[in-house]
Order: sequence, then C-alpha cells, then structure tokens
Amino acid sequence: MKTKIITAFAILLLVLYLYPVQKFTFEKRYPLKDSTLSSLQAFRAEPVKTLELDGNNWKYHVAGQGDTTLLFLHGMGGSYDIWWQQIDHFKKRYKTVSLTYPPVTNLNDLSKGILAILDKEKISKVVIIGSSLGGYLTQYLAVNHPDRVLKAMLGNTFSPNLENKAKNETLVKVMQWLPEWFVIQNIRNKYNKEVVPASQNSPIVDAFLNELLGTEVTRKVFIARYYCVVDTFTAKISPNIPLQITEADNDPLVSKNLRDLLKKTYPQAKVVTLHNAGHFPYLMDAKAYNQIIETFLNQK
Repeated sequence: MKTKIITAFAILLLVLYLYPVQKFTFEKRYPLKDSTLSSLQAFRAEPVKTLELDGNNWKYHVAGQGDTTLLFLHGMGGSYDIWWQQIDHFKKRYKTVSLTYPPVTNLNDLSKGILAILDKEKISKVVIIGSSLGGYLTQYLAVNHPDRVLKAMLGNTFSPNLENKAKNETLVKVMQWLPEWFVIQNIRNKYNKEVVPASQNSPIVDAFLNELLGTEVTRKVFIARYYCVVDTFTAKISPNIPLQITEADNDPLVSKNLRDLLKKTYPQAKVVTLHNAGHFPYLMDAKAYNQIIETFLNQK
C-alpha cells in the first residue's frame, strides 16, 4: 500500500511538472479585425532567413533596399516580428534587419551572431535601434564594434548595473527547477498586472506579449536572456557615434534609478522622455515612435 501511495504521488508530481503551457495567438487575444492585425499577418507571411552559429539557429528578417541599414534589437520578451510596425514604415527608404535571439547566455555570443548575420548579408555598418535587452546589447556593440555602428538609439533600457542582478538572481536560479507552465504563467501574470497597464492597456501590447510567452519565449530562452541582461562591460561609447536615449517616465521594468544611471553614463546622448508610454512604446503607439526614429535618423 505504501509503495502504491508513493508511486501515485510521484506520478502526480510528474503530471504537474509536465502540465502544458497555456498558449495564445495574437488573433485570439487581439479584439479587433483591423489594419494592425492584417499588417502583422502579412509581415509574418514574409520569408525569414536562418544562420547556424556555434550550434544555435538564428532566425532573421531582411527587407528594404536603402543605402542605410536599420538594425532592430528586441528585449527579453521579444522576437524579430515585434518591430513589424517600424519595419513596414522604414523599409520604403532603408534596408532593415530584425532577428530573434537564440538561447545564448552572454552579450559576446549575441554580438557574434548579429555580426555573422550582417556579414552574411554584406552589411558593413548599421544604425541600431534597440529596446530593453536590445538597448543594452546596442551599447555592447557600440563599445566593442564601433566600426559597425553609425548611430545608436537606446530605448527603454539601462547601462551596466548591479540592480538587475540583485533583484532577480535568486528568482532566476529557482526558475530553472520549476515547471515550465508555472514559470511562464508567473511571467505572464507580471506582464498583465504591470506591463500592459503601463502601456495604457494597449490591446497590441497585451496580444503580442501573451502570444510570445510559451511560444518564442520559453523558460530556457527567458533565463538565457536574463543572463545577457546581467552580463557586464565597460560602458564607453565613442563620441563619434551619435546616441539617443528614448525612455518612458512610467516604465515598470526599468526603474528610475536605472534610467538616471543610463543618462549619467552617456551625458552626450540626446534624451527623449515619453509620458505614460510604458515599456513597449513602439508597440503601443507605432506612429509616434516611428516619428521619434525619423527625427533621430535625420539628425547630423
């Protein structure tokens, strides 16, 4: 009897651990049948390319035919298509590259993959537009590969710091042993409780983030990206690279301390502060964000 109880309990634990992750599609979460939905569907129908490097598969998208290339870098909760509204706007006049990070755990490996993609596409220099982790990675590329960077826009991001690791290190270590569905659900709860409301309850932000979690953003991917967030480097960007910091005054994922530190780290940067725009202003109000990028691109 005791053996049967132990066996039954073990089976129950296994079932709970392997319980499937709840998944959504953008179409299921997004309440409208409008141009936003149709443009995303059309964008996702466009072909993507792949590159194998050090056992990792890099998925990326290239569009446009301009002389200048815009490289879009997403955050922890992102993928290549999170920038579709920017790419659709700018590909008429610029070449654009957007990609999805594989589960590598440091900035050097991220940069190696990006440079390999640029080399494969015969792109020598880029204007980088990065957000969150993507903005952090933008800094790393500008510091370590200044010859490849024309301009850099640092969106909703941070400079090297101790705060992110201090706040999250123990939690991330525990995450590695928790069931996938439990981890994803807790991240989703945080997004729906803090990130979506800070984006003025944007249905685009809600639908995109909830779709990503459990599909492109698995537990393994999220943890790998966290270790990239807390990777460190010497934050000295050449004065020859024009910088712009684009921040939101109510960003729930980048504290005021980190926003202030970023501005202190790069006093030469122009600063654009958005009001009540949350952590995903390029998703929430693409038209306004595209204009911010336009202004940055036109500045000498």
